[in-house]
Amino acid sequence: MQAYAGHVTDRTVHDISPVYGDLRGLCPILLVVGSSDILLEDNTAMAARVSAAGGEVDLRIYPEAPHAFTSRSTGMAKAALHDIECWLADRFFTASS
Repeated sequence: MQAYAGHVTDRTVHDISPVYGDLRGLCPILLVVGSSDILLEDNTAMAARVSAAGGEVDLRIYPEAPHAFTSRSTGMAKAALHDIECWLADRFFTASS
């Protein structure tokens, strides 16, 4: 946390952690995270907060995948990237129809 936030004493500032920000009125959100990601809890908290604020959120948790797994060339990464492409295509197709 020190490397990320430095000397900041209040880690609940939304610039440090968006989960503490005003999440009303956001566009639909896709959160992609691995079940072994160190930020899994942060992603589940963010999904819950977005949903509580009335937002549309889709949380996808990929089994046994580590942090930044989509940047690796694995079957799980390829599946996640395909899911992301489909999610985006569905949103763009719906918006332009």
